[in-house]
Amino acid sequence: MINKAIITTAGFGTRLLPISKTIQKEMLPVLNRPLVDYVVEDLVKAGVTEIIFVINEHNIQIKHYYSQNLRLYEYLKEMNKVAAYDQVSHIHDQAKFTFIEQPDSEQYGTAVPVKLCEDLLKNEEAFFVFMGDVFTYGKNGRSEAKEMAELFNKSQGGGVASFIERPENELHKYGIAEIEEKNDIKYLKNIVEKPAPGEAPSNLSNTSQYILTPAAFKIIENQAVDPKSGELYITDTVKEIAKQSGIAVHIPQNEFLDGGSVKSWLKANLTVAWDNPELKKELREFISKLD
Repeated sequence: MINKAIITTAGFGTRLLPISKTIQKEMLPVLNRPLVDYVVEDLVKAGVTEIIFVINEHNIQIKHYYSQNLRLYEYLKEMNKVAAYDQVSHIHDQAKFTFIEQPDSEQYGTAVPVKLCEDLLKNEEAFFVFMGDVFTYGKNGRSEAKEMAELFNKSQGGGVASFIERPENELHKYGIAEIEEKNDIKYLKNIVEKPAPGEAPSNLSNTSQYILTPAAFKIIENQAVDPKSGELYITDTVKEIAKQSGIAVHIPQNEFLDGGSVKSWLKANLTVAWDNPELKKELREFISKLD
């Protein structure tokens, strides 16, 4: 059982400016819940009991959301609306929530949040690393994190990485997997970043959702920064693990949703809203009038 997970939330959300100057992109609503809560839900369904949020020194909204709010309870009680508290009473105890601050002075890159969690995770068999602004969604209650954990146990390698299928004309925008198959399990050989048209090794695009083992910490420690950006990338870590001990490839069956841009955030809201018959009917009528 994989009990712990990292959710990285220390970015600035530049594709969502100006709103991300005030509201963290992970806290933008998908219907009446913050985007990151769908990530938490998936991990909890997989059996995770402790979630480590890596935050920056300015984004305290996640701390507030995953803390008990007795002031709100007392207010609702006084207003004779205490039943409304049932909607939030469980949020803070879905799991143990730990917060690690990534200082502005710290090195940048997607591998840095993992590096900062070493002391908390070095004795674990394995742990999840999920980004806070992407999630998988399915109305059937399926947990892709649970499926990843089962694949990790079956493959007995150095980790798992999740990739989704994308159309040919979009592959040049993403990190694309080169894979090989052994014993009915797909394994990662390489990740080709933003391949030229016609040169992608597959149609599988990286989702930045991983299961790693503590061996990743040593790899990150010895890892060279990207020569162009000067940042430490988790994809370079994953590629090295693939060479050393193997990374199994998971392909989600649920819808993959990304809240990192205005367009993708709107799509995420519509996708989730479409599962609510009442909302679907009203939205369909409203959208039909826009043209």
